[in-house]
Amino acid sequence: MDINVEAQELELEQALSRHARLRMQQRGIPPQVVESLLQCGRVQHDNHGGRIIFFDRGAWKVACLCGFRALVPAADRYRRTYLVLGGDGMVKTVSHRYRRIRRH
Repeated sequence: MDINVEAQELELEQALSRHARLRMQQRGIPPQVVESLLQCGRVQHDNHGGRIIFFDRGAWKVACLCGFRALVPAADRYRRTYLVLGGDGMVKTVSHRYRRIRRH
């Protein structure tokens, strides 16, 4: 395994809260999806000190161009995934969207 890949995995593990790791496992969301969201996702403030990061049409295209589809089998299934970053920069939770994210 490449040292850079190991460093990225370690950084991701440190950036995830215990709750986020649990939700990823329960909802079947692989770590590669979270990495792609953090790298390519659109950011929307939630007006509570956190940020919601999700794939919109443009972010999805960028993620696909960066090789996301090659990393994750059935990548289209994760198109509606989002995560919430706290004010401290930690990923607080990860989930699937069922409603639109309101933009102000």
